[in-house]
Amino acid sequence: MSKSFKKTIQEAMLLPRKSKYEKERLGLMNKYDSEREAIKTFVSKEEIVNDTNRTVECISASKMMNEQEITIDSKKYYFVSGGSKGVIVPETLRVICEYVSDNPSLTVCYGDEDYFALWEKEDGSVSETSDSRRSFRFYKPCFSPDTLCEFNYIGAFAVKGECLKYALSETKEKEDEELFMYELLIESCTWTLKNKGNKSIGKIPRVLTSNPICVSKKEFDKIENKGVTAEVLRPYFMESALRGEDEKCAFVKEKAKEKLDVLPSQSTAKISILIPSKDNPEMLIKCIDRLNINKTDDIEVIVVDNGSSKPNKDMIEHYLDNREFDTTYLYEKEEFNYSAMNNRAAKSAVGEVLLLLNDDVEAFGCEWIKTMASYAMKPGVGCVGCKLLYPSKLIQHVGIAGGIDGPAHKYLGERDDERKGFGENCHNRNVLAVTGACLCIEKRKYEEAGGLYEELKVGYNDIDLCMNMYDKGYRNILLNDIVHIHHESVSRGTDAKSNEKAKRLRNEKKILIKRHENLMTFDPYEGGEEDFLLDCEKTIKNANVEKIEKNISRKATDNEGWIFSSFGRLKVDEKKVLSAKGYALVPGIDNMRFDFEMLLTKTGMMHSIAYKRCLRNELQERFSGTENTELCGFDFECDLSKLEGGEYRISFYAKDHGNVRELVTESEYTIDI
Repeated sequence: MSKSFKKTIQEAMLLPRKSKYEKERLGLMNKYDSEREAIKTFVSKEEIVNDTNRTVECISASKMMNEQEITIDSKKYYFVSGGSKGVIVPETLRVICEYVSDNPSLTVCYGDEDYFALWEKEDGSVSETSDSRRSFRFYKPCFSPDTLCEFNYIGAFAVKGECLKYALSETKEKEDEELFMYELLIESCTWTLKNKGNKSIGKIPRVLTSNPICVSKKEFDKIENKGVTAEVLRPYFMESALRGEDEKCAFVKEKAKEKLDVLPSQSTAKISILIPSKDNPEMLIKCIDRLNINKTDDIEVIVVDNGSSKPNKDMIEHYLDNREFDTTYLYEKEEFNYSAMNNRAAKSAVGEVLLLLNDDVEAFGCEWIKTMASYAMKPGVGCVGCKLLYPSKLIQHVGIAGGIDGPAHKYLGERDDERKGFGENCHNRNVLAVTGACLCIEKRKYEEAGGLYEELKVGYNDIDLCMNMYDKGYRNILLNDIVHIHHESVSRGTDAKSNEKAKRLRNEKKILIKRHENLMTFDPYEGGEEDFLLDCEKTIKNANVEKIEKNISRKATDNEGWIFSSFGRLKVDEKKVLSAKGYALVPGIDNMRFDFEMLLTKTGMMHSIAYKRCLRNELQERFSGTENTELCGFDFECDLSKLEGGEYRISFYAKDHGNVRELVTESEYTIDI
């Protein structure tokens, strides 16, 4: 059968599915639009408007910048926005009103933004997209001072009057509206940190402004026909958000670093480099040699070895004994336990700062070590990491995300010569976690956290340490301007190629989830948590109670494809009602082709939940090469009271209507009934 004939048959088989898909999508979009109209009606009611105006009002940056006569109420909140950038969504002021009423300690707060396309017609007018699925959202992190000093990721913000008065008196920029807002924000954050503390700066999980971006007719048609909004609009966003280093912009950034106290420490400290290694003397020696450490650098190297062969042990000892700088060799035959090895090395370290370093990291010189240490010595800083690339120059590490899809390396395996996301591989920023392959931390903070958790012998111990730092009130930093090559897993092999190692990794992830349940549900630096609901929205019941099919058989006919699944909510209540929210999709293909089911599996039995889909617009920009992901969400409740009690493993099943293939992928989650 020729490929073209086979494709024709498959397309014919897909026609009923396409019709069903378009009907589903249209229904969800109509529901979305009606809900939006209901919100607009609510916030425009006279009593709601009056109540809102008593708490918050909008004030333009241009009005303040031009020093027009304004009266500021110290107890009131003011939403500062730029007239040339962003359209305030109708419910913004009401969202702020309800949010600050629920969180009265807030002085400064901000929310997300979304972006939509415009194109210029021949008559000079502009036409915009009418379909909200064509917009994309900038999920902002929690307050991140190191990120904020690189670019103004916050944009429009709400600030209490008493703080705004001070900020206005200290803001010098009077010509450039963007820079005025940036400097005003820095002064507002400075006052808040000094007088109220960092918990008084908050992120509202809600879109507060929508930003138009003018594109060419060709690009607009690309969005219209293919729905690739993020692909088209992100470059425009990056160009405007990450401003060039012009003199004025550089001045505000330097002022921000000084005011927010993110400049590295000027004091010097002895640094201890901890390198676990076994039977890899050539790479270990090469790693240390390239650091070019001199005896005047005040750096010691501690190699901890869990059982190299005698010839390799002798080679390492001879090498270390002949260095002009301080070295220590800790040798003990035992199973590999990365956490225990580093903890033992840390106890013998005399340095005030520890640098955890893999022997397969290729770095040159030692000035970068001192730079990382100077950040690590800051009182509010926990772990400090850097950018790591594969030898091919593709990305290995630019920060690790937690949350419902984590822990995961951001942009793993992607090109580094392009801006990723919202510049995550370009500028120094705050992150939830950095990799232990090259991680710097002050020794007293390492000890305060209890070191690396030794039950996590191989995986996730570095993430656990970073999460401990976050829980203790420290912020972790990724320095993208320090770049090394990482020959990942040269020493101990690749876990993914071994079933035994993969099983061990799954078990260690369970430990991490148990220790940091909240951060494994929501990463504060990634955003994307469930939106803050207005009072009028809290009464809406959006869950669908589904029927469950019992004792069915679902087997994969295709072992190549797989289903990516993620949960934002997964729980079983005392009445044995399952409540689940998340998404499941097949990467790299048009998801219009599939019907999905959730499978509950226990020894000898399998049950299927054929859930209804819900709209997840944000998925369009998260999976490159994957089409129609916005209809891959689920949000349902299901009565499990008739099922036999016990632990059930969750899997997902997908049936492709194009070639009748079936996929089954086991998730990492279980439920107890």
